[in-house]
Amino acid sequence: MGSRARVVAPVRWSDVDLFGHVNNAAFLRFLDDARFAAFPGLGVDAAGEISEEVLVVVKHEIDYLAPVRFTAEPLAVEVWVSRVGTSSVDFGYEIRAGGDAGGAGDDTGNDGSSKPYLRARSRMVQVDRSTGRPRPFDDVQRERFAAHTDAEPDLRPW
Repeated sequence: MGSRARVVAPVRWSDVDLFGHVNNAAFLRFLDDARFAAFPGLGVDAAGEISEEVLVVVKHEIDYLAPVRFTAEPLAVEVWVSRVGTSSVDFGYEIRAGGDAGGAGDDTGNDGSSKPYLRARSRMVQVDRSTGRPRPFDDVQRERFAAHTDAEPDLRPW
């Protein structure tokens, strides 16, 4: 495993749908929250103002691997950079049980970590706010992404 960031996400009662499990829309919020916690400054400056370069989502791919029911135990969202292009970047994600290191739960793998509930990938494009056109990453931005790189997420084919 490369340099993944790990963000703890509590499951709120409002995340659970009528089928008794976390709704797919709530998972998108978990992914967004983790990405912005792990990579501050993605389109917002230190004062919380929108910067001249913003990253916009152009694609999400999500494999739901197991249902998550309401639990007091937080989820662990791992997020990393799997590809950096000229003006686009791909983020990989896995969501597992447990907010502590290694996770917990009934379904653990051979390495002691919990098996993922979800694997996903998001592609984002940096856009110049004044022109609305893609804007290439500079060297500083590339260095920030390089600190958290890992392999492409293992997603199922269509």
